[in-house]
Amino acid sequence: MVHIKRVELTNFKSFGGTTSVPLLPGCTVISGPNGSGKSNILDALLFCLGLSSSKGMRADRLPDLVNNTQTAKGRASIEASVTVTFDLSGEDSPKAAKAQSEEGTEEDQENSHSPLPTPHSPTEWSVTRRLRVTHQGSYTSNYYINGVSCTLTELHEELSNLRVYPEGYNVVLQGDVTSIISMNARERREIIDELAGVAAFDRKIIQAKSTLDEVKEKEDSCRIIETELTAQRDRLSQDRAKAEKYQKLRTEFLAKQSWEAVLSWRSLQAQQEKLVHEIQTGDRNSNELTTQLTNLNSEIVQKTDQLEQLNAHVKALGEEELLAVQSTLATQEAERKQLQRQLTELETASQETAKRLAQTQQEIQKHRLSLEEIAETQIVETRFIASSQQQRNEAQQALQNSREAAAEIASASEAWVQQQTAFNRQIETLLQTLEPQRTEQAQLRERNNQLQQLIQEQTQLIERDEPLLTQKQTECNQIETEFNASSEPIQNLAQNLSATEQELQIQQETQKRLLSEQREKQRQLDKIEAQAQAQQEVQGTQASKVILQSGMPGLCGLVVQLAKVEPRHQLALETAAGGRLGHIVVEDDSIAAAGIELLKQKRAGRATFLPLNKIHAPKFTQDATLRFASGFVNYAVNLVDCDRRYKDVFSYVFGNTVVFANLEGARKNLGLYRIVTLDGELLETSGAMTGGSNTQRSALRFGNAEAAESDEAIALKSRLVDIERVLERCTEAIATLSTRTKKLTQELTEARQVRREQQLQLEQLHKDIKNLTAQLEGTRSQLAQNSEKLATAQSRLEILDRELPGQETHLQQLRHALAELEASQTPSEWQQIQAKIKTQEQQLQQRETANKTVTC
Repeated sequence: MVHIKRVELTNFKSFGGTTSVPLLPGCTVISGPNGSGKSNILDALLFCLGLSSSKGMRADRLPDLVNNTQTAKGRASIEASVTVTFDLSGEDSPKAAKAQSEEGTEEDQENSHSPLPTPHSPTEWSVTRRLRVTHQGSYTSNYYINGVSCTLTELHEELSNLRVYPEGYNVVLQGDVTSIISMNARERREIIDELAGVAAFDRKIIQAKSTLDEVKEKEDSCRIIETELTAQRDRLSQDRAKAEKYQKLRTEFLAKQSWEAVLSWRSLQAQQEKLVHEIQTGDRNSNELTTQLTNLNSEIVQKTDQLEQLNAHVKALGEEELLAVQSTLATQEAERKQLQRQLTELETASQETAKRLAQTQQEIQKHRLSLEEIAETQIVETRFIASSQQQRNEAQQALQNSREAAAEIASASEAWVQQQTAFNRQIETLLQTLEPQRTEQAQLRERNNQLQQLIQEQTQLIERDEPLLTQKQTECNQIETEFNASSEPIQNLAQNLSATEQELQIQQETQKRLLSEQREKQRQLDKIEAQAQAQQEVQGTQASKVILQSGMPGLCGLVVQLAKVEPRHQLALETAAGGRLGHIVVEDDSIAAAGIELLKQKRAGRATFLPLNKIHAPKFTQDATLRFASGFVNYAVNLVDCDRRYKDVFSYVFGNTVVFANLEGARKNLGLYRIVTLDGELLETSGAMTGGSNTQRSALRFGNAEAAESDEAIALKSRLVDIERVLERCTEAIATLSTRTKKLTQELTEARQVRREQQLQLEQLHKDIKNLTAQLEGTRSQLAQNSEKLATAQSRLEILDRELPGQETHLQQLRHALAELEASQTPSEWQQIQAKIKTQEQQLQQRETANKTVTC
C-alpha cells in the first residue's frame, strides 16, 4: 500500500537547517511536548503537497512559514523547502492493481506523455516545494516531482491517482473532529462518500447531467430551428404552388390571346371579303351603266347619222319631199327626246351608283386607296360628261328652236301646216301620256330587278342562318348538358379533397406525436447509454474496446470471452470475478506493453493486461471436506469451462473463491474462505459481507464480448425501432396524401375552370342564338315586305305592258298620217332654215363626238 516514507524540512517554521522525519512502517503517532513542532510536520505535509492555504497552516502569509533564524543573516533571499517521499513498493499487489483498474480515469492518460514520472514507478516518488522570499517582501513558490519542475495542477493530478485530494479528508486538522461531530447527516454522508471514493462518481454523474442538459438545450435549439425551417419550407411550398398556378394561367392567357387574335383576323378577313364582294358588285353595276351609256351614245350617233342622211336626202329630193322629211324628222325628234329622257334616267342612276360606290370606297379606304383614286377620277369624268351633255343639250335646244322656226316658216306658207300642227299636238299629247308610262315601266322593271335581287339575297341569308342557328342550338344543348353533368364530379372531387386533407392532418398529427415520443425515448436512451458509457469507462471496458478493435497480434481477448459457464452459476461467478472479467489476456508482456502505449497515444483510458507468459496464480489446496458442507456447490475455478492454456488466468481471477447455493450455508464458513452465493452475495475472509439488489451489477457477462444492455435500454431501442417504422409509414402516407391532395386540388381547379369556361361559352351561345333569331326575324320581315312590293310592282308592270302597245300603235298611226300630210306640201323658205339646221346639226355632231371621246 502506498504510504509516506519520510519528510525532509529545511528552514520551515520551527525547523532550522535540514531535518528528516522518517515515517517507517508501523509508525502510528508522533508524540512530544508542547511546542516541539509536532503540528509543524503536518503543516509541512500540507505545504509540500499544496493541500491547504497559509491560513490552514497557521500563518498569515507564506513568507511567515520561513524559519526566523534565516531572516537575521542578512542574505539577499531566504529559502524554505519541504520534501515528501512516498513508498510505492506495494503498488503492484493484486488488490492495488484491482483498485487502480477500477478507478482508472482519462486524466491519467492525458498526463501519460508528460516528462514527469508517474505514481506507478517501481521505486520511490518524491514531491518538493521551495519557497524563496526577498527582503522586499516578494516571494516565489515552486513545485518539483522527483526533481522535475511542475505546476500545482499537475501535482494534484498525480496525487489524485493516490486518492489524495485538496478538498478530501486525507488530513484531519485541529477542530475537524468537532466540526464533523456537529455536522448534519447530509454533510456527514458527503464526507463518507468522499472517503469511500463515491463522491468522484457523483461528480462525474453531475458532469454527465450537465452535459446532458447542454445537449438537451442544443436539441431544443435545433428543434426550434427545425420548426422555423419547416414553416419556411411550407411557405416556400405555397409560394411555389402559386407560382406554378400563375405560370399555368399565364400560359392559358397567352393561348387565349392567340386564339382571340386568330378570331379577330378571321373576322377582319371576312369583312374584307364582304367589302371586296360589294366593290366587285359596284364595279359590275358601274360597268353595266357605262355600257348602257355607251350604247345610248352609239344610238345618238346613229340617229344623228340618220338625221344627216335624211337632211341630205331632203336636199336631194327638194321641195316635193320636204314635208315627208319633216314628218320623218318629227318622228325621229320624238324618238330622240325619248332617248334623251332615258339618258337622263341613266345618268341619274349612274350618279346614285357613283354615290354608293363613293360610300363603299370610304368604308374600305384603308384597303382600297387606289380604287378611291379611280373613283374620284371617274367622278371628275362623270362631271365632265355631265357638262358636255349640258352643252349638247343646249345645242339640241338651239337645233330645236331652228326646227320650230322652220315649222313656223312652213305653217306660214300654206294652210296644210295647221293640219300638221294638229297632228303634232296630238302626237305631243300622246307622247306626254306615253313617256311617263314608259319611264314608269323602266323604273318598275329596275325596281323589280332590285327587289328580286334583295329577295334572293335575303333568302340566301335565311338559308345560311337557319342551319347556323340550328347548329348553335344543338351545341348549346350539348354544352348545357355537359355543364349540368359537371356539377356532380366537382362535388365528388371536393369531398375527396376534404377527406384526403383530413386524413393528411391525422397522419401529420400522428407523425408529430410520434416524433415527440421518439425525442423523449431517444433522450432517455441517450441518458441510459451515457450512464452505461460512464460505467464502462469506470470498468475499463472502453479501453478494452480500443485494444480489441486495434487488431494487435497476440491478443487472446477479454477474460469474460475465454470461458463458458452454466446459466445458474453465471451470477455467482461474475460477482466473484468483479472487474477482472474486463482484463485483457495477451500472449506475452511485450504485447501488453504495446497495448499500454496504444492507450497512451489514443488517450483511451486504462486497462489491465494478463500476459500468459508471466501470469502466476496463487497456489492453494482445495479442501475436500467442503463438499460435505451444507449448500456447497464447488470452487469457482472448477465451474468455468475454458481452454487449458487459460487455467492460470482463471485461477488468478477467482483464486480460492468457493461457491455456495445460499447465504445461510455460506455464513457457517464465514472467515474461512472467500465465498460467493448463487444469488450474488459475496463473503470475504475478513468477514465483510456484500449483497443486496443487482442494479449495480457489472455490465460484463460470460459469453458476451460487449457490455450487456439493460432491459430498459433494450425496451427503449425496440420502441424506437417501432416508432421509426411507424414514422416511415407515416412519412410515406403523408407524401402520398400530399401528392394526392395536390393532384385533387389541381383537378378540382381545372374542373372548376372548365365549368367556368362552359358557362361563359354557354352564355356566348345564348347571346349568339338571340342575335341570330332576331336577325332571322328581321330578314323574314324584310323578305315579306319585299315580296309584297315585288307583287305590287309586277301587277303594275303587267298593266303597263298591256296598255303601252295600243298607245304605241296609235302613236305610229298619227305619225304616219302626219308624214302623209307633210309629204303633200313644199314651203318656199325651207332652204334657208335647212342650211341653218344643217350647221347646228354639225355643231351638235361635233359636241357628241367630243363627249364620246371623253366617255371612252
